[in-house]
Amino acid sequence: MPMQPWFPDARLGIFIHYGLYAVEGVAESWSFYYGDISREAYLAQLNGFTADGYDPAAWAELFAHTGARYAVLTTRHHDGFALWDSAYGELNVTASPAGRDLVGPFADALRERATGTQQPLQVRRRDQRARREPAPQHHVDQA
Repeated sequence: MPMQPWFPDARLGIFIHYGLYAVEGVAESWSFYYGDISREAYLAQLNGFTADGYDPAAWAELFAHTGARYAVLTTRHHDGFALWDSAYGELNVTASPAGRDLVGPFADALRERATGTQQPLQVRRRDQRARREPAPQHHVDQA
C-alpha cells in the first residue's frame, strides 16, 4: 500500500491497543502463544471486558490537545476479538459485558472533535483480518 498523501504532514498519530488483554494486563494477545497464560485463561478475560473506562469523547479531546492528526484503534487484534458486532465469529464485544460496538462511537467522537477550526482527526482501521471481512463502512473514514 503506498503512503497516503496526508501522512507526511500529519506528524503525530495515536495508536490504541484495546482488547481482552487489557482485563488482566497481560502482554496483548501473544501471551497465550508464548505460554505466559493458557488460551482458556486468556479467553476467560472476555467475562471481565466491561469497557467501563471507554470514553471516546474524552479520548478525542486528549488527542486533539496533543496535536495528533490521526488515530488508529485495533478493532480486532491477533486473538480475533472484534470491538464491533462482527458477523465473522462469536468472539466480539457483544459477547462481553461491554455488550456494544466500540468502533463506531470512537470514529464518531473523532469526527465530532474535528469540527470548527481544528484539523480533522482521521480514523484508521487496523485489522489483521481486513482482507477477509470488510470494515463496516459507517465506522471508517475513507480519507
